[in-house]
Amino acid sequence: MLVILVVLVEFTTSAARAASPIAQPNVAESLDMRLRAYSAAMEGRKADTLAAVARMEQSAPPENGLAQGRGWTLTAQYAALVRFGLWDEMLAVLPPDAHDRGLTAGYLWGRGVALATRGRLAEAQESLVALRGLGAGLPQDASRLSGAVSVAEPIVAARIAASAGRNAEAVALLSRAVEAEDRLTDNERAEWFLPARHLLGAQLLIAGLPQEAAAVYREDLARNPANGWSLYGLAAALRAEGRMNEAARVSRQFETAWQHADVRLPASAFWIAGPDNRSCECQRPASAERQTRGELLGAQHEAGIH
Repeated sequence: MLVILVVLVEFTTSAARAASPIAQPNVAESLDMRLRAYSAAMEGRKADTLAAVARMEQSAPPENGLAQGRGWTLTAQYAALVRFGLWDEMLAVLPPDAHDRGLTAGYLWGRGVALATRGRLAEAQESLVALRGLGAGLPQDASRLSGAVSVAEPIVAARIAASAGRNAEAVALLSRAVEAEDRLTDNERAEWFLPARHLLGAQLLIAGLPQEAAAVYREDLARNPANGWSLYGLAAALRAEGRMNEAARVSRQFETAWQHADVRLPASAFWIAGPDNRSCECQRPASAERQTRGELLGAQHEAGIH
């Protein structure tokens, strides 16, 4: 994760310098907010993530010559909703200007995942077809966006397969997404908000493959050290393998990583077997771990905060 954050900082600085003098403060602030959103999301801080994403949108200069940087760079507004399983909120988002291919790709990705998770598979398939069409029509000089679409497309397809109960197909598709993410350049990887390994590990556990899931989580922890999402998944995989002492050790590491979080995880991602028809996070069953600040969820539900 540190490598990605350093790349983001370098990208922020260079983008700000390349922009016009009037646009520089806005460009720098927008990309700084993206960095903050990514860091908060990795720590499970949903409220801080959504706040940073909102500020990122507000500070982004409207058209100011950011042909490459604008589109996909601003898709964190969709990725944050997917990251935290806010399916209805994602489905309520209006589509962006169709001429902004980056934003449109991110929107189709987020909407496709949300529709499939809600069990609306025919509509999700429509989003997938549109995303594939967008990717196929990209010019050769749109390599950054093309790389992002190569990760996004199999994720939507995998969510459709998972909600339909086709677990082996979902695993294969998410493996494709991981391979595509690994092929991204450093700058491109810095703009991909949600590590595909978090999804693949969760799907491998659903498919009853804990040893393979543990290997995926360990690889992600090598790339994004001490992140709670993969620590949670690794502990679950080790328990499924019957390695209780190791699972307990990893669970303690998870508790440290998740000490500032305001969400309770169902898995290493908001990715479950079959469609998810629950109306809010508070309806998900409590995990085997007693997660820090988990008691707040009941109070949030009482207050109508989902």
